[in-house]
Amino acid sequence: MLTVVTATVAAATPGVSPAHYADALDPGASVTITKTVETPPIPPKPDIVLMADTTGSMGSSITNVRTNAGDILAQVQAAQPDAQFAIAEYKDDESSSPFAYRVDQQLTASASDAVAGIGAWSAGGGGDEPEAWIGALGKVPSTIAFRPDSTRVLVMFGDAPSHDPSLGFTEAGATSGLVASGVQVIAINVNGINGAHLDSLGQATRVTGATGGSLAAADPSQVAGTILSELRNLPAVVTPDTTCDPGVSASFSPAARTVTSGDTTTFDETFTLTADAPQGGTVTCTTRFLVNGELPGPAFVQTAEITVNDVTPPVVTVESRTVEATSPSGATVSYDATAVDNVDGPLTPTCAPPSGSLFGLGATTVTCQATDAAGNTGTGTGTITVVDTTPPTVGCPEGPNPAGHVPSSHNPDGFFRLTATDVVDTSPEVYLRDTGSGTVWGPFASGQLIKYTENGARPSMKTMPGGILKITGTGDAEVYATDFSGNTSAPTACLVPPPPK
Repeated sequence: MLTVVTATVAAATPGVSPAHYADALDPGASVTITKTVETPPIPPKPDIVLMADTTGSMGSSITNVRTNAGDILAQVQAAQPDAQFAIAEYKDDESSSPFAYRVDQQLTASASDAVAGIGAWSAGGGGDEPEAWIGALGKVPSTIAFRPDSTRVLVMFGDAPSHDPSLGFTEAGATSGLVASGVQVIAINVNGINGAHLDSLGQATRVTGATGGSLAAADPSQVAGTILSELRNLPAVVTPDTTCDPGVSASFSPAARTVTSGDTTTFDETFTLTADAPQGGTVTCTTRFLVNGELPGPAFVQTAEITVNDVTPPVVTVESRTVEATSPSGATVSYDATAVDNVDGPLTPTCAPPSGSLFGLGATTVTCQATDAAGNTGTGTGTITVVDTTPPTVGCPEGPNPAGHVPSSHNPDGFFRLTATDVVDTSPEVYLRDTGSGTVWGPFASGQLIKYTENGARPSMKTMPGGILKITGTGDAEVYATDFSGNTSAPTACLVPPPPK
């Protein structure tokens, strides 16, 4: 049994590592990680053409490949289950060969059919040293039904150079057709007679180089093992193919890498959130690491989940109000305060002073705060203004005389008590005005006792016993008051008796 690469293929674990990545980032932030990709030992979805020189000198080589054909195909399909095979052969242009080029088995997924195609090889013919393999290469693109999205590989082995031109193809023309069809050529040089070999004229070097293939040498007993070894020696172009949710992007450095199939390579992968990425949510990226344009399998798919940190504090709104004072201490005021978070929704703010507190006269700043589940604290302020725009209430009731007696009705003696009360000011200033002359006396404290006389004389004021003020005016008297906020009441008349006749 052929065991040239069995152990190597089995030991490898092709795929991407880590296959899943999770992180949390602020909006607009980025993170770079290293992704390791172990390429498959044989490129994905291979269409492999095995083509032999079946002229008379190749008997031992053909026998070696025929004997190990089952193992060759089994190991390829173990590495790439969707591999397909075509079998072809070439001889000489000379009339001594029954044909120059023949397809023994069209592309097939059946290993047994491919083995049967190899079984059709028989060494014979060949009239001179050069063979017809340049012509055979020229015919491959049109005679092999390659799958549209496959990795196309032609493995040929022989012991002699080729005619040029051959079967209507020059080396340049055949090479151009292979390149255009995406066919990589692996050429195995078998030791020939009298030192002749496949690359005697440098043809195999040029063709394999131009097509991205490889050139190897083998004794007839080593051809089968060399075929497997060289299938693992093909270029593998690894290209990340990424799709991401809105709000996140992924980039790779480098954008692609070319390695030998089965080798390991790395990429620097950078995830970047946009400034408007959905805070509190999760965005994802899925990357398929393609090898030669194909996805080798689910192990080459990487997923990434980036949680977008909530960095926006709640919006706190506080009502500003202006209210009238209801007492010397101010007023009890209720106000509205709300908080809304971009992730958590409505929240209940904490305020100082709280709604329903007693606010003193003047402007007081209210500060409210709310904290969301992510720990972001939002602050809002409002102003509660307590004003005093209500004037005092005044009166001029009859008052006692110096003996302490309140005069009889109609107050014939003109004794009055000047009174004033205010919602806020506990000591409003009281004033008395002579409507005749315009003279104003005061300020007095509420409760001041006066005797007012209207006699046409010059206005005057003097003190009587009992703290009573004797005021003489030229006209009627009226009382008004002013509080400390500057609010002045409307005047109220004192019912002054008429002057004596």
